[in-house]
Amino acid sequence: MVGRVTYEQAGGGTRRDLFADEQSGVFLADAVLLDALARDKLAAVAEDVRAEGWGWVEAAPRATYADLHAFQRVRATRREPGKAEAKRIAKLEAEQAKLQERLDDENEAIGDDEAQALQDAMDAIGNDLDGIERTLLVYPVGVVPVAGAVVSLDSEGAVVVHRGLLREDEAKALRTQQRGAEAEDDARETGAQEQTEGEPPSLTISEKLARRLSAHRTAALQAEVARHPHVALVAVVHRLAQRIVLEGYHGSSLNISADPQDRLEQHASEVADAPAAVGMRKVREAWGQRLPEDSEALFAELLAMPQSELLSLLAVCVGFTVSAITSRESDRPAALLAQAVALDMGQWWTPTAAGYFEHVSKAKALEAVQVFAPGEVHRLAKLKKAQIAAEAERLAAGSGWLPAIFRAPEAVAQEAEHQGEAQDTEAAADDEGAEETQALDEAA
Repeated sequence: MVGRVTYEQAGGGTRRDLFADEQSGVFLADAVLLDALARDKLAAVAEDVRAEGWGWVEAAPRATYADLHAFQRVRATRREPGKAEAKRIAKLEAEQAKLQERLDDENEAIGDDEAQALQDAMDAIGNDLDGIERTLLVYPVGVVPVAGAVVSLDSEGAVVVHRGLLREDEAKALRTQQRGAEAEDDARETGAQEQTEGEPPSLTISEKLARRLSAHRTAALQAEVARHPHVALVAVVHRLAQRIVLEGYHGSSLNISADPQDRLEQHASEVADAPAAVGMRKVREAWGQRLPEDSEALFAELLAMPQSELLSLLAVCVGFTVSAITSRESDRPAALLAQAVALDMGQWWTPTAAGYFEHVSKAKALEAVQVFAPGEVHRLAKLKKAQIAAEAERLAAGSGWLPAIFRAPEAVAQEAEHQGEAQDTEAAADDEGAEETQALDEAA
């Protein structure tokens, strides 16, 4: 994973035995530097794995069997590939087989360079097949946001990712969550049986839109944490106290290994132009111009820095580690952090057709309009989806409306209760009007 050239360029020392040559007999003497370089290499892979939505991801170049045995592991089930996926798999396997035949053909003279090129091509195809295979693995509902993954190196130096790992308290929390989910399912099923035949089902948003909106929420939360040094300090101490003093492994919205969560564009391409993201980039660039790159010079600079400025820098750094991506509308990652900084998404996000209304069903869009422009619902219901999205954006302007994923659960529940009361009142009024009409007809 870390070549000797890279190691030596970083200042690593070597030791050679009497029979050393270019291929053997050379030993890398600085294990600490080698480990640091390996971690740097694994950081990019860990970031990609983290984007899959895992609750935590750690880079551990030397993870042993004993280290991994300390975790409980959640097994995924493999779904059948779709037609497009099956076709892609068959094509890649055919290409791989042709390359293997060339390598195995004793009648064809292949030089070392060509053989290596063929092997590299086979490895690339193998990586593509592994990537497709990973998309076919399905974990139980609720596992991915709670469980984690360890990115490590095998004995040959190749990257290996151990997914679906649970620490003891995470396993307990997941079991409790699953029992609660089962109870909710039972209650929901009972409620569905009692539901009147004409009552519409509850509406929700897609997982893709949930991730998109949560990317905006993450950017806003990062900016708010950067503006609240005290909360940032509390978050860091909270995380460290759990791990060091209490010896716990509770989930956290912080990545204490200080990997910046700055690739939110993969969930929402427009988030790069969002006020929160733009502001964070400017602050980061300003600090980057001020701080020296040399490690010793940086330490001296920080040591001489006033505490207020040091806390401001801490807040920026902590802010960039915050991750609150979710694929479920009902989830609220980093809820305590959001509460501590009094996160108000209305200051950071505006409902638009392109950002929300075009990506939900017609019924879901009308559900939103019912909140901020109830008198327009009947008119909009007759329009096409694109027209509804455009009108909803216009009507939502200045209303302060936010989708449920941006609001506290209690506020969402209260709104649902008010809507239910309003619908009951409207239904009662309709019934009363019908009775009056019938009475007038009978009198006539």
